[in-house]
Amino acid sequence: MISSLSRRMSVKTLLAVAAGSLLVAAGAASAANAAYPDRPVSWVIPFPPGGPTDVSTRVLAEAFSKALDATFVAENKPGASGTIGVRNVMRSKPDGYTIGMLASPSLTAPYMLAGTPYDLSKDIQPIGVAYVTPLILVVNPEVLPNVTDLASLAKAAKNGDLNYTSAGTGSTGNLTMELLKTEMGFAATHIPYQGSSPAVAAVLAGDVPIMFSDSVAVLPQIKAGKLRAIAVNTENFNALPDVKSLKDQGVTGSKAISWVGVFAPLKTSDEVLAKLSDTLKTVLKDPQVAARMISVGAYPAYGTADDMAKRIVTDSAVWEKVINDNKLGARN
Repeated sequence: MISSLSRRMSVKTLLAVAAGSLLVAAGAASAANAAYPDRPVSWVIPFPPGGPTDVSTRVLAEAFSKALDATFVAENKPGASGTIGVRNVMRSKPDGYTIGMLASPSLTAPYMLAGTPYDLSKDIQPIGVAYVTPLILVVNPEVLPNVTDLASLAKAAKNGDLNYTSAGTGSTGNLTMELLKTEMGFAATHIPYQGSSPAVAAVLAGDVPIMFSDSVAVLPQIKAGKLRAIAVNTENFNALPDVKSLKDQGVTGSKAISWVGVFAPLKTSDEVLAKLSDTLKTVLKDPQVAARMISVGAYPAYGTADDMAKRIVTDSAVWEKVINDNKLGARN
């Protein structure tokens, strides 16, 4: 028979072994986090190659590779307004070796597309805001020669026969114009195109005289006098210092701006998240990195993980209301 003393010793031995195993596991995890990243990191871009998000992510991936002496590989996984790429990251192992970009179309997808299988306020782990992409409200000056600001735009639209275009139904340009229409009380009919390039071409040709566009698509035409900028959706836009923001022109409710952030799967360790967030903050301060991003319309604007989480909640609420009020989404 086994004595009570032997049983107590066996229990103590098992507890000691278990405690030792936990310490070893904790030590191994700590060492792994300290060594991170020690193999290539996949950086998912949920949009096609060639656009501002694609180009700016590749700039960031190169900067991260240098800063962390590692390899960050940008990979395009486009489709369904960014939802395919977002889901790819969400389903990945939460070890820091798959991260992704989150942009405004991904915020609108749950309201525009039926059956979007995630809640961005709960199902991802924000790393930080990387940059903003200012939208510029432009007009064709030959078609609308008297429209120089929002007040004159509202006057031109008073008869209800004004058309505007965008990169597509549910795009940030479409939703921002609908928000502006509601706040200023004027009417305009949406004529959507499939992408920024054909939409800008339509405005240049005078087929549709007005649109909200990302800056990189229209700045050259503004500088050349082919388009007139009458408002921007962010303040202190140095590229167009004489153009007033929506807020400066009395449109105080249009608080949602177009921004892009970096995220990871849920349950990624705090140590890995902190390293990625700190690196993001550091590389965005690099003048060469900033210049390359600005050249494609991506203006560095670092925000913490908490900042990004708050933006997801507040901006999603804004876009949900705009989409529902204007019956734009699949649920309407």
